Amino acid sequence: MNPEPIQPGFGERLARTAVPVFLILAIVTLAFGLGYIVSTVVDDDNPAAAAPVDSGDGGGNGGTNGTVGAAILDEIYDLLAQQYVDPALITEDNFLQSAIDGILTSLNDPHTDYLTPEEIAAGAFDLSSSYEGIGASVSDRTGQVTIVAPFRDSPAEAAGVQAGDIILAVNGESTDGWSDQQAVQVIRGPQGTDVTLTVLHPDGTTEDLTITRGDIDIASVFVEPLLEVIPGESENDLVDADGNVVDDIFYIYIGQFHDQTPDELREVLETMKEGDYKGLILDLRLNPGGLLSTTVEVADEFLEKGTILIEEDREKQQRPWVASPGGAATDIPIVVLQDGGSASGAEVLAAALRDNGRATIVGTRSFGKGTVNQLRPLENCGDPSGCGALYISVGRWLTPLGDRIEGLGVAPDVEVEMTGDDYIENGDIQMFRAIEILRGQ
Repeated sequence: MNPEPIQPGFGERLARTAVPVFLILAIVTLAFGLGYIVSTVVDDDNPAAAAPVDSGDGGGNGGTNGTVGAAILDEIYDLLAQQYVDPALITEDNFLQSAIDGILTSLNDPHTDYLTPEEIAAGAFDLSSSYEGIGASVSDRTGQVTIVAPFRDSPAEAAGVQAGDIILAVNGESTDGWSDQQAVQVIRGPQGTDVTLTVLHPDGTTEDLTITRGDIDIASVFVEPLLEVIPGESENDLVDADGNVVDDIFYIYIGQFHDQTPDELREVLETMKEGDYKGLILDLRLNPGGLLSTTVEVADEFLEKGTILIEEDREKQQRPWVASPGGAATDIPIVVLQDGGSASGAEVLAAALRDNGRATIVGTRSFGKGTVNQLRPLENCGDPSGCGALYISVGRWLTPLGDRIEGLGVAPDVEVEMTGDDYIENGDIQMFRAIEILRGQ
């Protein structure tokens, strides 16, 4: 009878899983600092984005340093398993997840994250134009799961979800310590099912909102104002500060950049050509970003030539993305509206139009999400059900003039702060300023 094979210690098994991650993240640490995340401009044109992570030594055991690390981890795990006062807490899954969390926390980079197989299956980072859920984007930037914005005409909006709501609990379960991806995984679900969010509204009130999930067809381009320009009076009309309907300026709101956004935009621009307009207001407020290819296509509609953005890698090598001629709106004067919720692709587009002399930016400084990220599947954990993936910061976006976006945002040319009280008392003062600029006032 053959003897039972000797099983590797937990530390060695952990090292075999974690060493590829350590090697990659050690490099990333040298290149990237603090950043923020709402969404992302995904490098969806880069085939390397789907390449498996290589451990670097071909053997998967991490070499000498990996072995020493495995021995230490094995000893710590064994001691805890034998002597820790709460033995139920000492499980291999908890230990592994804590080790991964510790590695990523050491980077101080919220854009680099580990996704479990369950999170991937639930559609994390799925930027297609439809999904089943409530219709809202979330962020964990502040340490709490917070609504960035409900999508227009979504179940979330209909139920009373507001931008800035802090999600305290989902179906009665506290969200303390949750990432935004954990929240997405739980909140999304089949069409027709309910989910209850306990939210803390910006005004300080707490409310339980039960939302029936839907098949969310995510329209991204609109010709009605994001906000009712004069609350309670203007409805869907674009009006000036005196309440007069504006018929000499065209308005477009882009809510995000997904796979159908360029086609939606071209259809709207064809409508614009039918009128006689002296200018265009391009509203990017609360736009959390989206696909890189989409952002570039959208910029092409407004630029005849010039650089759209510059991609800088970890070696400081720069790759420019250049506009292609033939866009549908390359001559009309533009004012871009942005705010602190304008992130990633929205920032890239605003800076591209401003730096190429095509637009004036009105509003407040944008969010400041300017890292290039790639999703890398992990394949060396030995689990046939899947190992998850690493979402890695591999570069930075720069504006056409070479300014960094990450952590800084894009500054407006004309700063117009607008609080909730400002809006209620005076209407959309950022919109009013945009109208005045395009009218030469």
